[in-house]
Amino acid sequence: MDEETVSDYVERSRSLVESSPQMDEQNTRARLIDPFIRDVLGWDFYSTGIEMEYSVQMGSSKKKVDYALFADGSPAVFVEAKGCDTTISDTHADQLRSYMRQEWVDWGLLTNGKSFVVFRLRKDGGHPDVERLGEAELADLTANDWMLAALSEESIQSGTSTEIYQRVERRQNAIAALSEQKDEIAESIRETVVDQVGEVVSQPAESLSKTLVDDLIAELERDREDGTRPTTQTGAESPNSSSTTESDSAGKYGIQIGASGKTTGFSGDTQTEAMAAVVNFLISDHDLIDELSPLPFVPGEKNAMLHDQPVNPTGEEMRFYEEVGDGYYLNANLSKDAKKRQLRRFADACGVEISFDGEW
Repeated sequence: MDEETVSDYVERSRSLVESSPQMDEQNTRARLIDPFIRDVLGWDFYSTGIEMEYSVQMGSSKKKVDYALFADGSPAVFVEAKGCDTTISDTHADQLRSYMRQEWVDWGLLTNGKSFVVFRLRKDGGHPDVERLGEAELADLTANDWMLAALSEESIQSGTSTEIYQRVERRQNAIAALSEQKDEIAESIRETVVDQVGEVVSQPAESLSKTLVDDLIAELERDREDGTRPTTQTGAESPNSSSTTESDSAGKYGIQIGASGKTTGFSGDTQTEAMAAVVNFLISDHDLIDELSPLPFVPGEKNAMLHDQPVNPTGEEMRFYEEVGDGYYLNANLSKDAKKRQLRRFADACGVEISFDGEW
């Protein structure tokens, strides 16, 4: 997949959304969704590979799916479109799920041109189910290339999309296991090291084993080489103290920072906007830069998450970043879960609590 094509699409579409945030469905399809299917995913609108307003028999009535993308003469992807003026809801998702189950269609995409939600049919026996496999905001598409690869015409026709799904599923299962059992896994690592070396390493091994688990999770989330970055949603964490609350204007993605008995709220219409707002706050009010010093802050092996210049330790420029604080650069080329994980690391470094709400 051509990365430049994706970047060009994102920039052009962001400009269109900013200039016409209340686009109705018809204009959203023409300006944003048709170009996404054609230019980014590579489907040919002048071929038999796409059928508009595809009929699905639902009981005694027929329903229409906005786009059906075909492989081997059968629909392989259903795309449901909404206008920019419409917020994607569970009702919309359930509607697409029902169409996919009815026709046994492997893939589904629900989008309003600003948010992209991907679904996958699970064929367990005679009772198919549809899982919400991942989602991305328009600005974050370049960080979710697994999603674009899975839905591309080339992958669907060749069957590679199924391999991508299987890799995504294995990876997200590994991330879930590491996250849910972090303390137990870290303790097992510490005990193994102590058994081999002796009690003298017990204390440093305790903290470093937790860091190792975090780094494993970060590496799984960051690895984009084979198009398998998972973006499924994980549960939020809640701060313990919230006696006083301050909040900015409501946005889709909410974050609360709790410290000294007070909770300060932030939100943004995009994940990156909300993330940058929190990092700015941690820099100005909780000395985040001093806590992470020396920069760059590199939680894994390669990419800087926070630096005083927009480059990674390898010298390669950050692919998507936000300027924060007074001349610092935040790596925003991350999936939704990776953004949450990095924010938790920043909060831990500052000794504050963090929680997420809204569409996180």
